[in-house]
Amino acid sequence: MQSAEDTPQTSDIAEQTQQTLKKLESLISESLQLYELDNQKANTTDELVNSLRVITEYLGFSVNVLPAIFDLPADSNVIILPNLDIVIRKSNGKTEKRRLDQLEPEKITPLLEYIVPLFLTMIQKEKTSMVEKITFLRDVTSKLKQMQNIKTGGSPASSDTVGGGQTQNA
Repeated sequence: MQSAEDTPQTSDIAEQTQQTLKKLESLISESLQLYELDNQKANTTDELVNSLRVITEYLGFSVNVLPAIFDLPADSNVIILPNLDIVIRKSNGKTEKRRLDQLEPEKITPLLEYIVPLFLTMIQKEKTSMVEKITFLRDVTSKLKQMQNIKTGGSPASSDTVGGGQTQNA
């Protein structure tokens, strides 16, 4: 037989068991959420790196990176290659290679904040150089077409003639 004193203890144990089960359920739920967030972080990092790699491999640029981003002394040398591999030469002469997609977001963010403006500057210089080269090639092509027209009995391009068929000096 149960006494009146046993009943409260049994209900206390049952209540503690319920609380423990609720805490375990909460622990499981929170752990699953953390696991999902970790997967999202990995997937997002992979997508970022793959998208950026397409650009950097096309451009073919390598960039020196501030060693402080990797918590290295200033006399270290860090270079990010077009394939987004990171070559680190430490002050003691040892060299190591890391992949961008293996870095933690805490390292990726300042790295991107540093290299993206450098890439933009390099792209602007490359665009200016390309425009100058294309302009030169167009000018040369135009002059050669004028020569070809003269040789075949035609007249120089009308945009280069003035008045009575005289050519302008450029």
